[in-house]
Amino acid sequence: MKFHKQLLRAACLSLGVCILACEPSEVSQEKITSVAHSPVKRQSIGNCWLYAQATWLESMLKTTTGEDINVSETYWTYWDLYGKLEKNEPIPDEEFPTGGGWKKSVRLINTYGWLKEDEFIPEEKDFVMSKAQACAVTYIQDQGKEGGTLFDVSQRTPELIRQELDKGFSCQGKYKFDMNTAYKNRHLASSTMLVDVKTREEQSLETWLGLWKEASVSGGNNWGYYEGKKLPTEAELVNYKKIEQRIKRALNDHQPVLLSWFVSFNAANEKGLFNLSTLAQAGELGHSGGHMIVLYDYTVTDVPGRGTLPEGDLSDDEKTLALSGNLEYLVVKNSWGADRPDRPWLGNGYSRLSWDYLTGRYDNEGVFSNFIRGVVLPPGY
Repeated sequence: MKFHKQLLRAACLSLGVCILACEPSEVSQEKITSVAHSPVKRQSIGNCWLYAQATWLESMLKTTTGEDINVSETYWTYWDLYGKLEKNEPIPDEEFPTGGGWKKSVRLINTYGWLKEDEFIPEEKDFVMSKAQACAVTYIQDQGKEGGTLFDVSQRTPELIRQELDKGFSCQGKYKFDMNTAYKNRHLASSTMLVDVKTREEQSLETWLGLWKEASVSGGNNWGYYEGKKLPTEAELVNYKKIEQRIKRALNDHQPVLLSWFVSFNAANEKGLFNLSTLAQAGELGHSGGHMIVLYDYTVTDVPGRGTLPEGDLSDDEKTLALSGNLEYLVVKNSWGADRPDRPWLGNGYSRLSWDYLTGRYDNEGVFSNFIRGVVLPPGY
């Protein structure tokens, strides 16, 4: 379908799509700012939200300890699948639901704590992409079919669910792990002490998780629907500018800001920049779905007396100037791996999202939805 030129800057895309869970893909690993960050990983199922949570925690741990710590997304995935199976709902025929978000990952950490990868499945501690997660989802999907151990929801018990999850995550016996021991030795959110990168204040992980909040444009935390309107209201535009400033201030202070957004791979140009012009040329969303990432840097334009301030660390004076410019694009760390030949534009684990793209809208079955879904910011921003 065609794009209307007069609506392009507002990203009014006349396209119909279904909102999906996190979409597995690729990106780049470049030391672009002094934000503490860990090596890029690659998700094997639709649980980008857990990879984003792990990236956030790894950043906080590195600020505190100075070390790269490989937090286990697989451990959290096990308990996420357990919670979903415990609801005793039929397993879908085509795809087991693996989606989630910030609030859910916070609940998981507060309930089950966290582990390093070598404390859960040691064989995967150096893996860029987990095989155990993909094995588990495939196994659970099969057992949810008629005749499978999890098909009859009335027969599911916590013991049966744990037993089947153990089988799934073992990849047919390839991996040996003991969840009971792992859980006993978990790192509690209440006793994991973390230091704020700016204030050097030390508080527990549990406390920080309660202090980091999702920003909002419309008064609630739902960024996706605005009563079917194609264009943002004047109040929404003002609020977008406020969100932009909050993001820039947090990144200026090297804080790992989280962002969830709707990916349209047709919007990425050959350099990995997601933008409206490239999407308009494609004329359709194409391969798309929800995604959650961690921000690392940004570029601003129209800075009085300077024009553009590029990527990279800025002086204190330049950071102040950057607040007066217009956000051009954000640099983000993905959970899509690095140097994938099937998506060469993803490069080294990082990609770039234009602000016009993120604050634009597309037609989701007659309801216009924002590409941006949420921003999680530290206290004080």
